[in-house]
Amino acid sequence: MGHFPRSMLLPLAGTVGLGIISVLSLWDCEWSMDTPEENNPDPLGHLPSELRERLGREIAIDSAAVAQCDLDSRGRYADGYLVLADGRLGYFVRADDGLWRGDWLNTGNLTGAVIVEGLGINLLRLLTDGKAVAEYRFTLRHAREVAKLHRRLERRLGIETEEPHPLKERPHKAEKKLRCEKCGRVIPPWSEMCPACMSRRKVLSRLMDFVKPYKVMAWFGFSMAVLVTVTALVRPYLAKPMFNKGLGLAKGQEPNFDLLLTCILIMVGLMIITAVGNAVRRRFMATLGSRIARDVRNQAYTHLHKLSLSFFSRKPTGSLVTRITSDSDRIWDFVAFTVVEFIIAILTIVGVGVALFLLNWKLACFVLIPIPLMLFLMATFHKRMHRFFRRIHHRWSQMTAVVADALPGARVIKAFSQEKREIQKFSNSNKRVYDGEIEMITLFTLFGPVLMLCSQVGTILVWVIGGYWTYKGWMEPGTLVAYIGYMWMFYAPIHMLSHMDRMLNRAATSVSRIFEILDTEPTIFSKTGAETVENVRGQIELRDVSFSYDGVRKVLKNINLKIGAGEMIGLAGPSGGGKTTMINLICRFYDVLEGQILIDGVDIRDYELQALRKRIGVVLQEPFLFHGTVAENIAYGLPEASPDEIIEAARAANAHEFIVGFPDGYDTMVGERGQTLSGGERQRISIARAILDNPSILILDEATSSVDTETEKLIQEALDRLVADRTTIAIAHRLSTLRKAHRLVVLDKGEIIEQGTHEELAGKEGGLYAKLLHTQTELQSVMAVGKSS
Repeated sequence: MGHFPRSMLLPLAGTVGLGIISVLSLWDCEWSMDTPEENNPDPLGHLPSELRERLGREIAIDSAAVAQCDLDSRGRYADGYLVLADGRLGYFVRADDGLWRGDWLNTGNLTGAVIVEGLGINLLRLLTDGKAVAEYRFTLRHAREVAKLHRRLERRLGIETEEPHPLKERPHKAEKKLRCEKCGRVIPPWSEMCPACMSRRKVLSRLMDFVKPYKVMAWFGFSMAVLVTVTALVRPYLAKPMFNKGLGLAKGQEPNFDLLLTCILIMVGLMIITAVGNAVRRRFMATLGSRIARDVRNQAYTHLHKLSLSFFSRKPTGSLVTRITSDSDRIWDFVAFTVVEFIIAILTIVGVGVALFLLNWKLACFVLIPIPLMLFLMATFHKRMHRFFRRIHHRWSQMTAVVADALPGARVIKAFSQEKREIQKFSNSNKRVYDGEIEMITLFTLFGPVLMLCSQVGTILVWVIGGYWTYKGWMEPGTLVAYIGYMWMFYAPIHMLSHMDRMLNRAATSVSRIFEILDTEPTIFSKTGAETVENVRGQIELRDVSFSYDGVRKVLKNINLKIGAGEMIGLAGPSGGGKTTMINLICRFYDVLEGQILIDGVDIRDYELQALRKRIGVVLQEPFLFHGTVAENIAYGLPEASPDEIIEAARAANAHEFIVGFPDGYDTMVGERGQTLSGGERQRISIARAILDNPSILILDEATSSVDTETEKLIQEALDRLVADRTTIAIAHRLSTLRKAHRLVVLDKGEIIEQGTHEELAGKEGGLYAKLLHTQTELQSVMAVGKSS
């Protein structure tokens, strides 16, 4: 019964191959979805497949325009689309039963179409003879695509659009896709890719790029894993000679204690080799995992600083912190333990499968009976666990975001006595995480016993059939004992792989979140061959500059402005006029979409980015101080500055007197965001920081608006020293602070309304600046009267 016929080599190879493929399928059940689809020029290509098929039968696709309207008539979120084609405008929405419902409106009966802007919610209103006949609501997320459809509809109605030459579109690679190209699902705002179509195999294989610098260490760890597996495979086989010959249990055999002792010594030696090999393997792999996690953290954090402000404006701080910290820690756990355990499990399944067939190929067939059901359960379990992990990761990010928002705003929370509200908000987020984990635990704890029951079926079959064959003398007792040992070694790694799927899911989700950062390309970068300059004169020119944050509403419109080197320009005007946007463009936090900005006659996009920003100093309304000493904050832009240079800058900023009053002087630790200092003290330290950096161009953004009169006087004296011989652009709502500017530029609704000196604009009858100045003067008079009374 123990002989293995050659005719069974093919079934053996097939069985082992099937086992490998089945186990590897746990790595990724979506191999068929790994190949990305090519860009589809079909304008309906981003629609859900059911709606796309329906519309393909009803309209001419080539002439269609599509925009998503994600709100229904009652302002609730809905999955709806506007489709303009063949002289008709259709609105289709997914109903609660999952079916798409909608109808068409003949555009020939329309006389107008307008977009009505609201606070976060806009609507497209269709008119006939001045009366509204239909309204479609949408959030600002879809304002751009609705605006395109609106302009196209106006052209069909013969209405001249307000923007015959719309803003240039941003590069497509900088835009976030709203729908997955594979499955048509909406990509959630917290992700850059479709979580449902994420390929774990591809995501984790990309992690192997970080292993290349440590391939010697990785191969050594892999060799130790192979050694441990081989020694484990040999031990059960020793039971066969120990029982049959050593104990003399086989028919016609006498006990042989020398053989028994030899087998025991060999087993002891193998155990020692296994223990040492496991210790060495874990040591090397833990070190390897730690190094890879370190490299991933460094690369992700470095790449974060290359990304543009637009990226941080749409990503919660808590989510980014989680990716750099806890997600990278899961990478260490995955590399240090999961990968090797996965390899050992695969090697064990293959090795034990071969041993089972060699010992008794007929009995091996009974061992394989539960395998198809176990693989089916594992595949089903994998899909559900994958969904649970995506959901839990998202809830973790939301909970972290609550904490990240609350802690910096602790002063505001206490000032408004909103502690209970914030605690309740965190409690709700925490409960959602808990509920998700309970659902996952319920599934996980149910799956384990069911899988164990399947393997017990195989165990019972082996005991019944093997025991009967041994009783009949068709199988030796030692062979049965060895077979039982191998059988448990065969089922154990399958159970391990089923539970390892949880770790693979956690690792794949964490790695994908980190690669979302690494795969995000900065929209602002230095082009090849960019100029690196040490000094600039500071002459600035804006030529026909227009800009929009969303590609729809222009924040700046055809701005033309020349600023001479060493000139001080004051920017004034009502809020929302475009003052801060102009500064953001000059600092190149954003790139202009139309026109040019030149410094010393060179387009700022032709300068090396870091060199350009090094020559521009910024003093903000709310200065940001880092956790560290006062001296470190002053020298932030020039870390190599000497103590004498730091003190000189502090004196120039009128900060030296209060700094030396601290117990530790310049070595005084500044709390997070400078909360241990007053607003005036923080502002003067930020001015000292700008003075020490010695920029050629200075930006003052409401530098004195949030301090008292006495502190304002000290800050103004420091600013007078700072602006000397520098090109300065100052924003101020307190217009009296702009009297010393050589020229004032008044902005309103993205356009330059007035230019001139303070005296010229103040005396201009009916001018916007004069009106604002008069209003402020009256307000200050009222406040003064109130104080005196």
